Amino acid sequence: MTKVIRVSTPLTMFFLISILYLATVVQAQPIDPNCKDLANKMMREDIQINKIHRQMKNAIGNVYEEPNRYDQQEQNSQKHPKRMDRHNRHVNILTHNLGRRVSSMKGLLEYAKEQGNNCQELVRKISDKVNAIQDIHAEMQRSLGNTNTSESEFLELIKKLNQQAGGSNS
Repeated sequence: MTKVIRVSTPLTMFFLISILYLATVVQAQPIDPNCKDLANKMMREDIQINKIHRQMKNAIGNVYEEPNRYDQQEQNSQKHPKRMDRHNRHVNILTHNLGRRVSSMKGLLEYAKEQGNNCQELVRKISDKVNAIQDIHAEMQRSLGNTNTSESEFLELIKKLNQQAGGSNS
C-alpha cells in the first residue's frame, strides 16, 4: 500500500504542474486586436472632447457674457471688441485637457494602424477628423498666446471644434 501512495503523489504533482503550465501558455497567447474595442475607446474620447467643448463654451460665456441693461452705458463707452484673456485659468486648463484627449486619440489611431488590415476602415474614417481636431487645438493655443485675439475668434474655434467632434460620432 505504501507504493501506491508514493506513485500517486508524483502523479498528482505532475498533473497539477501540467495544468499550471497549460493555463500559463493559454493566457500568454497574443490576443487578436478587436476593432470594436478601439472604436469604443475612440467614442469615449470623443465624448470627453464634447464635454470639453461645452465647458469651453460655458467658460467663455461666463467671462464674456452679454451685459445687462445697467452695463449698457459702459458698453456704449467701450466700442472695441473684447479680447481673450490669456490668463483665464479655466480656458487654459480646458485647452490643455483638449490636447491630452487629442494625443490619446492619435495614440489609438497609431495602435489601430499597427494592427494591419483589421482596423484600416476605422483608421480611414477617423484619421481626418482627429487631425482636424488637432489643428483646432493648435490654433486655440496660438490664439490664447496672442493678445490681439478677440472673444469672437475664439468662439469660432469652439464652433469648429463642435463640428469636428460632433461629426466623429459615426
